[in-house]
Amino acid sequence: MKVAVIGAGLQGLCTAYYLANAGIEATVLERNDGPALEASFGNGGYLQAECPETWNQPGIPGALPKWWWASLGRNRKNAAKLLRTAELLRLLPWGVRFLRASNAETFFRHVALNRELALYTLACMAALRRETNIEYAHRACGSLFIFRNQGTLKGFGLLLDHLGENGAEWQQLSRDAILQSEPSLRPIGDSLQGGILFPNDESGDSYRFSQALAEMAVRSGVQFEYGQQVSRIATNNGGVSIRAGTQELRADALVIAAGAHSGRLAASIGVRLPIAPAKGYSLTIPLGDWPDPPRHVIADTGVHAGINVLGNSLRIAGTADFCGFDARIDPGRIGYMVRLVEAVLPEFAKVMDRSAIRPFAGLRPLSADGLPIIGATGVPNVYANTGHGGLGWTLAAGSAKALADQISGAAPAINLAPFSPIRF
Repeated sequence: MKVAVIGAGLQGLCTAYYLANAGIEATVLERNDGPALEASFGNGGYLQAECPETWNQPGIPGALPKWWWASLGRNRKNAAKLLRTAELLRLLPWGVRFLRASNAETFFRHVALNRELALYTLACMAALRRETNIEYAHRACGSLFIFRNQGTLKGFGLLLDHLGENGAEWQQLSRDAILQSEPSLRPIGDSLQGGILFPNDESGDSYRFSQALAEMAVRSGVQFEYGQQVSRIATNNGGVSIRAGTQELRADALVIAAGAHSGRLAASIGVRLPIAPAKGYSLTIPLGDWPDPPRHVIADTGVHAGINVLGNSLRIAGTADFCGFDARIDPGRIGYMVRLVEAVLPEFAKVMDRSAIRPFAGLRPLSADGLPIIGATGVPNVYANTGHGGLGWTLAAGSAKALADQISGAAPAINLAPFSPIRF
């Protein structure tokens, strides 16, 4: 069996690797010159397993007008979420589905489903480390959500209750307990109202992981075709043909794992994948000799930023810009990200080497209902592995292993029915 995979980001790489391990001949088509050069390159590095929230939170419908208004003002570069009017109009069909899923019942159910897949991913990652010694700055460090507003902390309790009913492990921390557990936050201790510690969450550099996994995939027989932009897909005679660059590739099956671009590719063969591109920014900053780096992944709910240590660097991630497929870096947004570092880790901000900051912007593929899109599309021999939004790193290995099992005829260890592309 021969399978073509479009996309060499986390989803495509992991899918190809697991297909090869199942004895399937896999070819990966990637428009860039190497693996993981788009959204998988500079994410927050956070495997958010215990509390993998969707963006379809119950309060979103009421908040959208405020976010849109803030996006129009003079201070829009400092908005955590940037909503361009033209893009919102273009995304209207997707937005209707998004709002339909933004209710408490759906939100809680989908968080639980994502958590099941995330825990499976952690198990797959542990097996990879055990079997291959893959190195990607992995830390079993846990994550710490900090709250600057008592009302926000209280509202988070509803989700915690639901997670607890589904077996999640978490600890509620007072301000003093936060500062004892995470000394790097002492300079902002007076602004903290409380925190939630998720001890089982993990951290790691997704780009380093992708580079190492691509090398292992090649040794397993996976063929990579870089610099190949897919321009046409056709299904015929029990197989699939793909035009990429100047070549025509024939395969028995196809996996669309092209991130935010998956929807446009799938639409060309009549497959509906409601995905919106949501641009996120990150900064990677050398730690230098700073003596007190964070011990956990830190999620600051007050300023909407994630802080993480990846090897010898600090990674800060945040923002959600709905600006179409424009992945260019806006200098104004980089200034905003620097101010987030100052807000969360002011002592580090005083000594960090600003000339060495490496900015990044990538397009998260956000599905309309907050669940990834994994499995058979309804078009014969065409599968999808996309739509993970901000949880691409959190769900990558588990999504790919389950899909590879489905394609190879094995029984997946996790039920893929809730993630099926044909649910739309």
